[in-house]
This record gives sequence, structure tokens and C-alpha cells, in this order.
Amino acid sequence: MNLLDFLRVLRNNKLLLLGGIVLGVVAGLVYSLLQPTLYTATSTGFVTVQGEASISGTETAQTRAQSYVPLINSRTVRERISQGGVDTAGASLSAALVPGSNLITVSAIAPDAQQAAALANTALVATADVANGLDPASNVKVTAMEDALPPQAPSSPDHLRNALIGGSIGLLAALAAAFLRRLLDVNVRTTTDATQASGAGLLGAIPQDKTMTAERTDRLGDPSPRAAEAVRQLRTNLRFAAVDDPPRVVMVTSSNPGEGKSTVIGSLAQAVAASGQPVILIDADLRRPRQAGQFGVDGRVGLSEVLSGDVFLADALITLEDGLVLLPAGRTPPNPSEQLGSSRMRELLEALSETHMILVDAPPVLPVTDSTLLANAVDGTILVVRHGTTRKEHVEVARDMLARVHARVLGVVLNGVPASGVGSDYYGGGLGSHEDEYHAYYRAPAESRKAEAPLDGAGTDAAAEARGSTVAEERRG
Repeated sequence: MNLLDFLRVLRNNKLLLLGGIVLGVVAGLVYSLLQPTLYTATSTGFVTVQGEASISGTETAQTRAQSYVPLINSRTVRERISQGGVDTAGASLSAALVPGSNLITVSAIAPDAQQAAALANTALVATADVANGLDPASNVKVTAMEDALPPQAPSSPDHLRNALIGGSIGLLAALAAAFLRRLLDVNVRTTTDATQASGAGLLGAIPQDKTMTAERTDRLGDPSPRAAEAVRQLRTNLRFAAVDDPPRVVMVTSSNPGEGKSTVIGSLAQAVAASGQPVILIDADLRRPRQAGQFGVDGRVGLSEVLSGDVFLADALITLEDGLVLLPAGRTPPNPSEQLGSSRMRELLEALSETHMILVDAPPVLPVTDSTLLANAVDGTILVVRHGTTRKEHVEVARDMLARVHARVLGVVLNGVPASGVGSDYYGGGLGSHEDEYHAYYRAPAESRKAEAPLDGAGTDAAAEARGSTVAEERRG
């Protein structure tokens, strides 16, 4: 994983990371609020050797002071504290030697500020008494130097620190979940996933757009500016996929049903026709035909009747618009695989490709064998995979099945790429642009002028100008 992949994972899981931080902060605050409020007070004493007044002390004083530190939690000291009338319930004591000196600090932690100060002072005096009483003849003495004062604020819990610690733990947990999720993800999520699994180059990335997503019974509507530009990019890349041997018959398939191949090839056929190149769209998915319903035509007579010899080809072809002709699937035959793999199908494609570019909507590769039989009759195959849905292993199996029949895979199309997803990187961030900005950039010049014109504009002249601009735009496409 390189730096770009790392940043990509962070961006795609930003909500997960934010949620981890928020949950961590909340958990830290809850933990902090559940902890008892404690106060810390500290008193100071020093160990002296008779005849010396230096706080730094001699080596003898420092060594003796170090030996007095464990006395703070001895039973004798605690008994003297209790005799002084100081409550030790819920409190704790600790002592330490200041490095490089003979100073002893006694710290008391208690639920009450007054209790903490009293306990620290009493403990220091009790420690000094016990230490002096252990060796009455010694010239080493422990003397209280500075009494503890009641603290103004509690020392524990530290809400800010606990919240920061909780947020850090939450962020680390979210990062671990994000990278584990990416590592174990079996679906195609990036353009790199699509190209590696298919073993072919990327021809296009179709955005996740409501105009490119429809039920099988819905008609194919006009694509949004964002989707239309992605399809035009696919058309351009297809033309340059094989410059020395440009394909005339192209099959579009997928590994599994529901990956959007029929919608992609239908939109691609419209884009090719709009560029001025005559194209015939053949619905070769004889088991689950889609194209007749997409374009709102009668598909009861089509390819299956032509292959069986029941009707002439000219009677089955349907002109949809200038330069675009549809050959529907027709009725579902009892032997679709045999029909698609027949020599009559090959002869039909060869005859039609003499005057038109042929786009073949083929069945998915994995469920049926139709596409692998048809792959040898076409000049090239495009494999459509859906972002976040298609499994990598399914694409790999489809790739291997096509390779066994020596199919020529022209490239892969990543369909359903979210606007904020990784597929937008293919266009340098184009798919990630704001939809309104994208629409404003690609709308026709006539639409721009119409939006800027006053409401009582030129009427008929403006409409004529709009028609002229639209025609010019289609010619440039």
C-alpha cells in the first residue's frame, strides 16, 4: 500500500474515523465522570546531620533520608496518624526523596481537600517521630520544613486528559477497523481492483447516477451531464483501445447479473451514434433481454427469429434514432447457447459489421456459457464490473473463462462509482466535483444563454439558437 492508497482509505472511511473519535471522547468523559474526585496535598521535610545546615546535605544524610522513605506506609506511622485524629478512609500516602538532596516529600491523596492537607502534615510529623525514635543516639534527625496547604482544585480525574486519551484510542481502533476492512474486502472498490482482477486496462468509470440505474422494466432515460461525459469518455477510449486493429464488433458482458452492462452498452450505443458513426445494438442476452424495454420498443421479434430463419433480418431491425439501429433479442429459444455459438450468428455479425459498428449485449459469463461461445465471433470484449458489489474472485474467474476461449478483452468498465469515491481519481477528481458545478460546465451554450436571458426574451429566435447549438454539440461529440 502506497501513500495514495493510505490517503484513499482515510478519505473513504472518514465517517468511521470521525465516529471512532467521538465514541472515544465520550467513553473517556464517561469514565472520567465515574471516577471519584480526589485531592492531592504535599508536605516537605528534610534530614539533617548534627552540625550541618545545608539542604543538599552530605552523603550520609541523603543515604539516611532514602532509608526513611519506606516508613511512610509502615504500620507504626499509620498508628501515629490515627492517634492524631486524622481520618485515613479512602486516602493513600506516598513519599519520595528529592534527587540530589536530603528533602523528603510526603503526598496524601484523599476525597477531601482539608483531609488531604491534614493527612500530609500528620504523616510527615509521624514519619519524623518514628525515624528519630529508631536511633535516639544518632546525630541524624528528620525535621518538618513546609506544611501542606489544602489544594484549590482536584488532582483527579483529569477530564481533558481522559477525553484526549479516549479519542486517541477511538481513532486507533477506527484506523485498525478501516485498514482491516480494506484488507479483507472481497469486492471491487477501486479502479486498481478492477484492472488487477480483470487483467485488462480501464476503459471508463461510470458514476453512480440515478439516470444510469433503472429497473429491468424501466426505459433508458437521458443521462445526466456527469454520466453523459463518462460515457463519451468510454466511447473515446474504446476507439483508441486498438489503433492498429480497431474492433468493429464489440461484446459487452459482466461476470454476474445486475452489474449494469445493459445500461452501459445502451448508453454507449447512443454516444457512438451521436458521434456520427452508424451503430447496430444487438441484444444477445436471449435469456433475460433488456434492450427492447430500455428503448421502449416491441421486442417480440428479433435475433432468435433471425437465427432460426423465421424472419428476415430487415424485418427485425428497429431504427431508434439517426445512426442507431436495434436488433432485439426476440423470444427466448430453447437452445440459446447453440444459437449464439452457431456459424449463422458469426455470419450475421460479419455481414452487419461491413457497414456498421456492432455492439453486442451478451449474457453474464459465470451463470451461462453463452458469452464464452460468442466471444470468438466478436472482435473484442468489454467487461463491466460494479463498484462495491462485484467480487474480485468472480471477475478473476470470468477473466480466466474468457482467456480459455482466447477472447480478446479490450478493457474493463467500473460502473456505479460514487461521486466521492475512489473512482473519481480516474478523472483527476472529475467525478468528485459538485453536481451543480458539473452540470453548469457541460450544459449546452444555448442553455447558458437562456438562463442568463430576461424572461421576455427573443422567443422564436432563442429557440432556433438553442437547436443550432444542440446540433453543434452533437457533432462535436
